[in-house]
Amino acid sequence: MIIKKWGNYFMKNTEPMDIIQNALTKGQSALSEYDAKRFLSCFGIPVNREAIAHSADSAAFEAVKIGFPVVLKACGANLFHKTEVGGVVLNLKTEDQVREASERLFKINGCEELLVQEMVSGERELVCGLSRDEQFGPCVMFGFGGIFTELINDAVFRIAPLTPEDALEMIKEIRTRKLTDSFRGQPAVDMDELSKILVALGEIALQFEEVLQIDINPLKVQPEGKLLSVDALVVLKGRASDSPEQFAEQKPLESPSFAIKADLTPFFEPDSVAIIGASAVPGKPGHEVIRNIQANGYKGKLYLVNPKAGEILGLPVYSSIESLPTRTDLAVIILPAAICPQALRDCAGKGIKHVVISAGGFAEVDDSGAQIQQDLIEVIHKNEMRVLGPNTSGHISTPHDFTSTFFPLGNIRRGKVSYIAQTGNFATHTMKYILSAENFGVSRVIGLGNAIDIDESEALKYLAADTATDAILIYLESFKQPRRFLEIAKNVTPRKPVIMLKSGSTEAGKHAAVAHTAAMAAEDRVVDGMLRQAGIVRIWDYTHLILAGKALSMAPLPQGNRVSFLAPSGAMLVVLTDLCTRLGLEVPALEPNSLQRIQEISPPFIRMRNPVDIWAAASTKGVEFGYREGMEAVLKDPNIDAVVPILMLTKETGIPSYDFIVELAHKYSQKTIFVTFSGEKQYMEECKEYLEQRGVPTFPEIERPFEVLSILARCRKVMKRPN
Repeated sequence: MIIKKWGNYFMKNTEPMDIIQNALTKGQSALSEYDAKRFLSCFGIPVNREAIAHSADSAAFEAVKIGFPVVLKACGANLFHKTEVGGVVLNLKTEDQVREASERLFKINGCEELLVQEMVSGERELVCGLSRDEQFGPCVMFGFGGIFTELINDAVFRIAPLTPEDALEMIKEIRTRKLTDSFRGQPAVDMDELSKILVALGEIALQFEEVLQIDINPLKVQPEGKLLSVDALVVLKGRASDSPEQFAEQKPLESPSFAIKADLTPFFEPDSVAIIGASAVPGKPGHEVIRNIQANGYKGKLYLVNPKAGEILGLPVYSSIESLPTRTDLAVIILPAAICPQALRDCAGKGIKHVVISAGGFAEVDDSGAQIQQDLIEVIHKNEMRVLGPNTSGHISTPHDFTSTFFPLGNIRRGKVSYIAQTGNFATHTMKYILSAENFGVSRVIGLGNAIDIDESEALKYLAADTATDAILIYLESFKQPRRFLEIAKNVTPRKPVIMLKSGSTEAGKHAAVAHTAAMAAEDRVVDGMLRQAGIVRIWDYTHLILAGKALSMAPLPQGNRVSFLAPSGAMLVVLTDLCTRLGLEVPALEPNSLQRIQEISPPFIRMRNPVDIWAAASTKGVEFGYREGMEAVLKDPNIDAVVPILMLTKETGIPSYDFIVELAHKYSQKTIFVTFSGEKQYMEECKEYLEQRGVPTFPEIERPFEVLSILARCRKVMKRPN
């Protein structure tokens, strides 16, 4: 038998496939528990000592060989979860007990043989496994194990293959992770061994397409911290309904260097644009898109197409695409869905290869719309075109002073944050709010719409290489190519923060599952695991998406999670310190020099520390003096990554000039400053407008800056991960 070193394991190169083929030849849909463990042991996954018995006497004989106490299990082709039918007897200490239990187990319907196992000690039980998701392909699961696995429902997922770092992160994420620490005098779980098991499951998925699911439950933690697979199930693709074509691509992920099929630059840097469906009627999409383009000072050539010809907003109108005097870099089609395929063909005939289709009424509506959408896809493929949409309100490229959106945005402020949204209207409504209420600009905005061609993966890859984009926000409801997206994201997140608001879920449970793993593989948990694996910071709140964008646009990304805040109330100090702890932020002790300075500006009867009670200094020496000196003291401190002054803004206490905050933000440009306030609404609104126009982000709700700091600290943690 050939022995081959595979990663950290020594794999018996022929035996695993022999075990699978033997089972498939017999028509089995799953390996027996005995064969499942033989299979898993080929990859270094530890299993307990056991033997097969076909009679009560042979069971007693094997028990003597293994050594008492032993466990007896009823086994059969259709006996998967043995405890549910009373098919497991524990702690048998004599031959007579084994014989008696054997006679009883053989009477269970479906019992074909018995499995005699050593009785493994250890109170802690884990579960791990493998499932194949329709969208995401092979996924590895880890969580709380034993008979209460599904009741406790504490499991996390990763997309195969896994790195050892992926595996260790999984272990830390379960709610019951303290089970892996030292416990009641027992040592901690051997993390190296556990991570190797999880990595091995991912490798099995890639090497053996015949394996549909694996369920190791329980994975017993022995008193010395080592692990043993006490029960295992390996389900095979033995039925026609389980054909590989029904599952996402199983091969290893592509290299991040793979080429995208065509450059997207003409969408973002077009020198000439045709508006197909231009309108002279204000309020119509075909009119508003022209107004937006003009309002943003687009310097390229703009051609309008409408059968009526004439002139719109000072520009000549051509009666057809064919009559355009030249091929344009980009076309924007704003026409009813039914005539979009012909318009796309006409663009192809004119040599226009890059097109935005803004119309709705396609697959998102009904079967008729789906057929029109399919017609578009055929035109795209036949003519090697690139299309954004349909069903999108367009895109924005402020570095090129261009937008294809018909939503009335007017002039769009330039910034360094870019935004991908699956739904075009979500993107443009978000932009309206950003421009009107949050005072920051953007670089690129991409409304994917139905994404029949350009999808989230291509959009992300473009922004990854875009020098005008420093950070990326994403809103998605589903993935077109999740494994491709994962690999692209893994190459982006070490360099640029990527934050995602992911909503929606796909249909779960299309494939009947006998393994716990598939039963628990809810799509959203797989998504969550994939995003963690990719280094994308997932958020659950629309407001957080906007405020994180503002913070990234105006302030430096914090170097870590260490925060200091200055508050005018002792109660605020206590409540917000609790909040920081819940959010994973540290409120560290200050250096002696910092403490000395904040003590100097405060009355001697107040013992100063971090967080800083600024009330006494501000009320006795003036609001501006107290906050300025207190902020500078903590900004100088090497233990602090971010500072949050909570300004008190009332007529009675006095309104500071705010200039000192802008000066400190410039002086300590490597530190993050988020401003929030308490007081009278008029002054709070004035403070927000003044500071944000000068590049200092503010947060009217006192909890918000800490929530955003927690999000950004997670981004920084990703960027510090080993490659």
